[in-house]
Order: sequence, then structure tokens, then C-alpha cells
Amino acid sequence: MYRSNNQYFGEIRQYLDRIPIIETHEHYTQYYGAENALDFILGNYYNSDYQSAGGINLPEEMPAKERYERFLTFYNKSKHTAYACGMIEGLRLCWGIDNIDNYENFQILEEKLKSRDVSIYERTMEKLNIKAKVVDIWNLMDIIDGKITGYSKYCRFAFTLPSFHDNHSKQDLLKYQKYLNRTVVCLDDYLESFDNYLQKCVDFGAVCFKDQTAYRRSIAYGNPTKDEAEKVFNSMMSNPREIVGDDRAVALDDWLFHYAMRKAAQHDLPVQIHTGHMAGIRNDIVKTNAAHLIPTLEMHEDVKFDLFHGNWPYMDEYLYIGKNYPNAYLNLCWVQSIDPIYCIELMKRAVMTVPHSKVMAFGGDTGMVEWTAAYLSQAKDNVSCALSELTDSGWLNIAEAKQIAADWFFNNPNHLFKLGFEPFKA
Repeated sequence: MYRSNNQYFGEIRQYLDRIPIIETHEHYTQYYGAENALDFILGNYYNSDYQSAGGINLPEEMPAKERYERFLTFYNKSKHTAYACGMIEGLRLCWGIDNIDNYENFQILEEKLKSRDVSIYERTMEKLNIKAKVVDIWNLMDIIDGKITGYSKYCRFAFTLPSFHDNHSKQDLLKYQKYLNRTVVCLDDYLESFDNYLQKCVDFGAVCFKDQTAYRRSIAYGNPTKDEAEKVFNSMMSNPREIVGDDRAVALDDWLFHYAMRKAAQHDLPVQIHTGHMAGIRNDIVKTNAAHLIPTLEMHEDVKFDLFHGNWPYMDEYLYIGKNYPNAYLNLCWVQSIDPIYCIELMKRAVMTVPHSKVMAFGGDTGMVEWTAAYLSQAKDNVSCALSELTDSGWLNIAEAKQIAADWFFNNPNHLFKLGFEPFKA
């Protein structure tokens, strides 16, 4: 973990273990089990660095010790990354394991994981003092329709937008038809079916939109006319067995995205948007730079945009946007575990350039409570480094640093997502 010898680092770091936390971005709603120790270890972001080091898939039928030794070959080439250190931090915090460098320790971990059960979720969330987490499960339909009921009390849900505007066939355009009570035959029908479904989600308590289309396309949204979008829609409807490519679908995609932004304004829902680095390996980072969103920020001044992942590695553009656009917020979910030094520098510069009410410090963006614990620990270390440096330099006093930390971890997301908790005073 990344620490500092600054005078105030320890005081701020201890303080952060006492304040309430709101996770701004997660993907799991309850306890999930783990089949075996090796798959568990690779079930977090470290897997990307393992693959980048040349790591291979390890067949289940392979003898356990051989499987571990194959893993160790590539782990030893990548164990100093922030992802790897975060993975070990999760094992340390939750299971008392501080290394997996030998087979004996690995076997100890395997034995401990056999006792892992549903109680670890609630116990860890309480220990971390997490009061709520904004969860993206990609599709709220089963929850809205009552088919999924086992989610935890911490969950506040995001409405996943790509399901609305990322369409490539007639079948895609019928996804909300059951909320219309008639057949979707035209673009206005589709919009009405979406509006009805969205209202159900708002009534249920959805707190924001979430858009991760950056994984598939550039976030440089155009501004086509409704007529242009309607031509694409009608083509899909009249050719039900055709899959329409991105080059033809883009007019409909872009127009529907802007329609959703108007709905965000109508319902006063913030819009979370993926910017910067993407999970996995081998993707095109150029298309995800938050700078592409500037025309969208200009067009939708009445929408609050929660821009994700520190826009890594495009720090300067990110700070520029946060400084110059009142409707842009800077969310450091996940990036705290991608690149701690980047985050520390970003946060120091953000204090000097961006109203501190517009920064969110933490979202685990993961799938297991152990990794939430790990990534929160990394975020607390990074915030403590950044704010202690500014305090040591005289830019802040210690009371101001503590209040900024509390705002970043709790008050700002509480306010942005209208979660209703009492503000926390340092």
C-alpha cells in the first residue's frame, strides 16, 4: 500500500477509519460465494495484470499444486502493481493472509476460505462503515418486476443506460414493450415504453443513470435529428432478422442518448459516465477520453454528470472539465486502485483547481466484499497522502483537510445522489 512520511499522514489516515463511507459505484448486491482459492484470487482487477504478464487460463482438472505453480510464475512478474497489492490487502484485511508467495500460505488461504459464508458481507460492510453503495447490475427489470429480492440494505440502484440507446436489431427495440401494453411499431412507441419503465425505476428509488458505452464506442456523441434517428429505427423494425452495424446505428444511438439526458434533467437524476481506462486488456483508450463529452456537457447544462475513473490517464483534461463545467463532477471510483500516484497528484491538483464539493473519492467497482475492503483501504491511503502533503505545505490546515476528506468520501455523494443521510461534520 502507498504510504507517506508526511507529518499529518497518520492523523488523517486514522481519521478516515472513523468516518462514514458512501460507495459511488459497485456491481454486486449481496454475498457471493467463491469456488476455490485460485479463482478467488483472480476474481478481481489483478487478473488484468496477470494476463498482461502473460498469465494463462488454468484448467480446473490440473493438479492443485501444479495449478498454483503455473499461477506463481506470472504472479511473480506482476505482484508489485497496485492491483496486486490491493488483492493482497483484501486477503490481509479479511483473512489475515499477507502473502501468497509460497504454497503453504496458499493452502492456509484455501482452508480459511472454506469457512467463508454470507456473514462476511454484513460484517465487513459494518466494519468499513459503509452506509450505502450505488450499484449497477446492468438491468433493473428483474428487481422492478419483483423477481430479485435478495439485495442488501446498502444498495441504491443505477439505471443502466446502454440498454436503452445501444440498439442493433428489432429485438433490441422491443425490450420495454411489456411496459407499453401494446406493440412497439414506431420510435414514439419505443420512447413511451422506455418512459413507463423509467418511471417504475424512479418510483422504486433509482438514484442515477449509468452509461458505460465507452467500452464499445467513442463517447463523442453526435447531435443527429429525430428524423435521422427515426430512419434507422424504421429500418430495424422492417428488417427483423438484420443486425445493424455501428456505422448505421449511430444516428439512433446518439439521438436516444440525448433523449435520455433530457429525461435525466426531468427526473433530476445524475448521469454516471465511464471515462478513461477500461477493465480487461486490449481496448482503445482514445475513445474514452472525457474531453469528448464537452459538447454534451455544453448541451445539457441542467444535467449533473458524474465522470468516472479519474479519466485515467488523461488527468489534465479531467481537471479542466471539473474546473470549467458546473455540471461536471469528478469520481475516483476504481482509479484509486489503478494508479495511486496518479490519484494522489490528481487530488492535490483538484484541491487547487476544482471546488472540493465536486469530487467523489471512492467506489470499489468490484464483485466481492473482500475487494471492496481492499480498494477502500487504498483510497484512504491515497487521500491521506494527498491531503497530508497539502497540509504540510501550508495550503490546508488539518481541520480543513479532514473536512475535505469527509466531503469526498461521504457528504458529496450523499448530496449528489440525494441519499438523505445527515451530513458528516469533521
